[in-house]
Amino acid sequence: MTGCTFDHEPRLEAASTKLIDLTGSRLPGVLLRDARIDGLLRLADCRSTHSVRLTRTHVTGTADLTGLHVSGAPALHADSLVVEHDLLCRDADISGELLMWSARIGGTLVLEGARIVNPEGATFNGDGIVVDGGLFGSARLPGHTLVSQGVLRLQDARISRCCVLSGAQLNNPAGTAVSAERLHVDGPLALDSAAVEGTVQISGSSIQGPLQLQSARFDGAGQCTFDASLARISGDLVGTSGLSARGQVILDGTRIEGSLDLTAARLHNPGRQTLSARRLHVAGRINCRGLSSDGHIVLNDAVVGTGIEFHGARLSNTAGNTLTAKGLRAGGAFECCGGFVSDGGMSFTSSSVAGVLCLKRARIVGRLSLRKIRAGSVRTKADTDLSGPVDFRHSQIDVLADDPARWPDDLLLDGLTYRHLEASLPVRDRLAWLAKDSTGYLPQPYGQLATTYTAQGHDAAARQVLLAKCRRQRARQPATLRIWGHIQDWTVGYGYRPMRAAAWLVLLLLTATLAFASHHPPAVKRAEAPTFNAFLYTLDLLVPVVSFGQEQAFNPHGWQQWLAAALIAAGWILATTIAAGLTRSLSRQ
Repeated sequence: MTGCTFDHEPRLEAASTKLIDLTGSRLPGVLLRDARIDGLLRLADCRSTHSVRLTRTHVTGTADLTGLHVSGAPALHADSLVVEHDLLCRDADISGELLMWSARIGGTLVLEGARIVNPEGATFNGDGIVVDGGLFGSARLPGHTLVSQGVLRLQDARISRCCVLSGAQLNNPAGTAVSAERLHVDGPLALDSAAVEGTVQISGSSIQGPLQLQSARFDGAGQCTFDASLARISGDLVGTSGLSARGQVILDGTRIEGSLDLTAARLHNPGRQTLSARRLHVAGRINCRGLSSDGHIVLNDAVVGTGIEFHGARLSNTAGNTLTAKGLRAGGAFECCGGFVSDGGMSFTSSSVAGVLCLKRARIVGRLSLRKIRAGSVRTKADTDLSGPVDFRHSQIDVLADDPARWPDDLLLDGLTYRHLEASLPVRDRLAWLAKDSTGYLPQPYGQLATTYTAQGHDAAARQVLLAKCRRQRARQPATLRIWGHIQDWTVGYGYRPMRAAAWLVLLLLTATLAFASHHPPAVKRAEAPTFNAFLYTLDLLVPVVSFGQEQAFNPHGWQQWLAAALIAAGWILATTIAAGLTRSLSRQ
């Protein structure tokens, strides 16, 4: 009955027949509930003013609804429908709900060019649907795309081969545009070039292939715009070629067996989170080259198998951090370089980066927290621009490959340890770096720098650092101790300048020798005293360990007695200083 006009709906409830062909007919509805059709069902180009009811209908061939125009509540009632071959809804125009929950399609489900309008509810309700041949809603021709105005539902659906919604227009600005929690796709899920107003909800889904979001546009009106939390993706998540998301993208607890690629993507959610990826697991790498983010990116407790790239990315957030990666673990490098810009703070607290944390050609305006990080290397260069405080407290770094002058004047270095300095000298630059610690004098940073210099064989540099440590410690002491500290510094360099002590020893030896030669002290026992020798007598007073027989034989009086006492005291101080210097030199400590 093709091209017919019906005054009343055809009623074939529970019918059993072969082909049914109503192509091009005008209908006030169709009732095919519980029918069995051993062949084809053709409703192509039909126009129906009331519901088409296919509940529990079983079609052994193909169901062709191409170009169907229908309206109603629901417009197409096909829950528990079974179609053993394909279900074709290409270019269908449906005003109301296309209700197909728990349906089973043995072939493909084709929604190319379909237009489904139901702003107050679901457009396509495929909760629990099983499609063995894949779902296709992609546009093969310009302007020939799936349009859904309402909620497209695929909760608990199982789709084999692929689910392709490339170029689709999915609109529900006030709420959820796609509700596909726990969706299972045995292949790729494609939303590339799609235009979505509202939220795409695929949390808990399993995708046995890539999730393709290239050139897609998501607009969540400042709320959540894409939620794939707890999803499992066996391939890559690809959001390249101008992916745009206005609102929050959620990947909390998501597991990606491939890589996450957001090259040149644009994320926009000012003052709020643009990307929430807490506990994200990525077996491959995260590529954010050229990413633009206006808001907050959160990667807390994420695990990345290899590296993370932010080459040339531009991040901004006037309300706080642009990037927070607390507890992140990366098996490779974390590269914020190549023109990277962050207009806001960044936090890597308690993160672990097996490779290099690279800040070459980076500009960061705001606080940079590197507290408690574990990194193979931290790298800066002369083109690094850090204008906010940097917190290095209690971090462990294998190689510090930096330009000391590029660190800001507000540093926190207490507890920072490193094994090797790639640019270890000159020492004055490193001392200026330590002096930038805003908390004042702390002994650990000086001890760490001296230990590193010693391990690298720069003993003189290590002594210079320890001397600087004593001088900075002196500034915090009471006035009396500061005076004594100045004396120690001026005379023997706090024991780290043994040659200065030797010079003082020689000077005292010559001066006292002249003093005693001009007027030698009287002998204790004239008959037993040896011939007085001013040089040996002075040497006997200055060197506490060796005796030349002069000191015990002569007894100075008056000013000579005070001079002798001063020489004995100075000798002990200077001799022990020289001995300590020799010990350090021999033991390389």
